[in-house]
Amino acid sequence: MKLGIFAKTFPGGIDENMAAVAAAGIRAVQYNLSIAGIDTVPEHIPPGTLDTIAQASTRHGVELAAISGTFNTAHPDPQVRAAGIARFPVLAAAAAELGIPVVTLSSGSRNPDDMWQHHPDNSTPQAWQDSRSSLEQLAVIAENTGVTIAFEPEHTNVVSTAVLARTMLDEVGSDRLKIVFDAANLLDTADLSSGTMTAVIDQALDLLGPDLALAHAKELVVGRAQVAPGEGVLPWQHIIDRLAAVHYTGAVVTHGLPAAGVPIAVDTLAPLIGAETAAANTRSV
Repeated sequence: MKLGIFAKTFPGGIDENMAAVAAAGIRAVQYNLSIAGIDTVPEHIPPGTLDTIAQASTRHGVELAAISGTFNTAHPDPQVRAAGIARFPVLAAAAAELGIPVVTLSSGSRNPDDMWQHHPDNSTPQAWQDSRSSLEQLAVIAENTGVTIAFEPEHTNVVSTAVLARTMLDEVGSDRLKIVFDAANLLDTADLSSGTMTAVIDQALDLLGPDLALAHAKELVVGRAQVAPGEGVLPWQHIIDRLAAVHYTGAVVTHGLPAAGVPIAVDTLAPLIGAETAAANTRSV
């Protein structure tokens, strides 16, 4: 495993942003094309943009571990869903050109204004069908471009639990559709007792471990304020240990924190990830 971060945690254009990531001691990012001044899922990418991103990545020694491709795959307006799907091949092709293996997705929300906000209709059969249809179409695009797409079970979305995520994976049935694991988004802040948190984390990784494409490391506090890992309640040692137990070896991408909190996140997560990686290397010898 390696520590990563949402690139857009830091300000600046392509090179300035990548330099800030490297200066923080982080060597992997989940990228977002908004850093280049275009939409996250764009209609087109200006000539030279991908070359500039690739050069900045190489110059600063920062791996492009994933790229954001989120749009509202369960939006109540079918034209909005169709527009996102129509633009997605541009992003998938860009990811393939940049050698980025994972494009992240959301299972969507019936909230028409914000795909990260809950809506009562998220639990309806029609919302599930629309989300699944979107993911099925995106999986075909992924198959055609050779990238992996990964959605995150999240309490505010149509796929709100690990059990539902397992069902969605099985119903779509594509080897190109995988999971982003983020413990914070699986937990209910009404019960953050140690026993409840570890039970939810363990169940999720038991169900989804073989299909993890990416791990997120967002901290959790009551009220879900943006704080750095180490400033909240999540059991990071347990999370890293359980990721290792399901043989996850990719980036652990922190996000949902202010740039000023990045040193705290590095101090919290890097030793745990480094220790587990060293142990795994020893076990493989």
